[in-house]
Amino acid sequence: MAAPTNPFVSMASRPTEQTRGLCPALAMYLSCVNCPFVAACPYKTRLGDFGMEAAAQENEARDRARRLIAVLTDEGAADAQRQQAADEVAAWLETDAGLLPHIRGQLAIALGDYGDVRAFEPLVATLGDLRLSEQQSVLREDAALTLGDLNDARACEPLIQWLTDWRPGVRFACAVALGRLGLPEAIPALKSLREVRIGDDFGQLNEQVQEMCLHALALLGEADVREPLEQLLTAERRVALSRAEIVFALGELGDAASVPALEALYASNIGEGLRHYTAIALGRLGRDMREVLRPLLAADDEDLAFHAARALAALGDEVAVEPLVLRGLTCRRGYIRRLSVQALRPFLGQPAVQAALEAYAEQEPVQSLRQRVMQITEPTCTEVPQVSG
Repeated sequence: MAAPTNPFVSMASRPTEQTRGLCPALAMYLSCVNCPFVAACPYKTRLGDFGMEAAAQENEARDRARRLIAVLTDEGAADAQRQQAADEVAAWLETDAGLLPHIRGQLAIALGDYGDVRAFEPLVATLGDLRLSEQQSVLREDAALTLGDLNDARACEPLIQWLTDWRPGVRFACAVALGRLGLPEAIPALKSLREVRIGDDFGQLNEQVQEMCLHALALLGEADVREPLEQLLTAERRVALSRAEIVFALGELGDAASVPALEALYASNIGEGLRHYTAIALGRLGRDMREVLRPLLAADDEDLAFHAARALAALGDEVAVEPLVLRGLTCRRGYIRRLSVQALRPFLGQPAVQAALEAYAEQEPVQSLRQRVMQITEPTCTEVPQVSG
């Protein structure tokens, strides 16, 4: 790789003491701490070692952010400690307008993953922050995915806005998030994106986005995607979706016309993971797969166990109530909580389920909700391990 060009070489003269213009390297390196020429910077020299001070401040902010993120993401940490870190992050994001974009993005994503609704506006800002470099653009993708998990209807508008971003990774993440939000308002935008090709130099990246749009549309109940998904299921070439993701989408779509294709797949020689998700899809479509699904409630894969519980609930099996209430309803991911509420509707006649849903509707903090739900369900449910987060 060629050495970076010194932006100061072409300067006719060093700035005078009255000069207070922007450093010509700022546009290239965004901050003094990233600039390889900061030691010889005439702006830094004339402005009282501003560059070194800025570098020190950025390093301090980075270290503080790392410490807070480590606590927020530590599932073994005490709830009070994690909540204290969440409060500090939320206050920092609200009050520090000069926080560097990548640090702001990292904090917002960690706060959103923790399930704190105060992350919403910082996440939207990160999703649309074009100052983030090529290497940092993954933060925009993660911000989109986290917005999808928060289950906040306000996220639909910004996610649709950036669904046509020039970076395919951002488009892909926005499609995933819109599918998780479950709002039909996103259907026209997702259908339009399937017909759009952005940039001729991206190769199969456009195809990856278009496949993910099929998945998202299935989660939103768009009937037209059944046949394309079934074709992908048996296709030799797929660029984004695994077969497990396709069968999951077909189960979520809820069209019984997919049953023959899924039954044929289940009867074929397939791997264990795909077989499990095919059983879940068939259960969602009304096929009696209870003998296969019940053991999956104890699976180490929390997503697999959760969706097995949803399939059992669709079949009217009361064994699904316990994990849906004690794990799904108190999960920090809003997407999981929304699906849990939907799955529990057939059991509203049970007093414990009714009381748990009322507690959830009051939007208590997750930890207090967990404690309250445990008290409500204690007479009818044995203890179930809490979902991570």
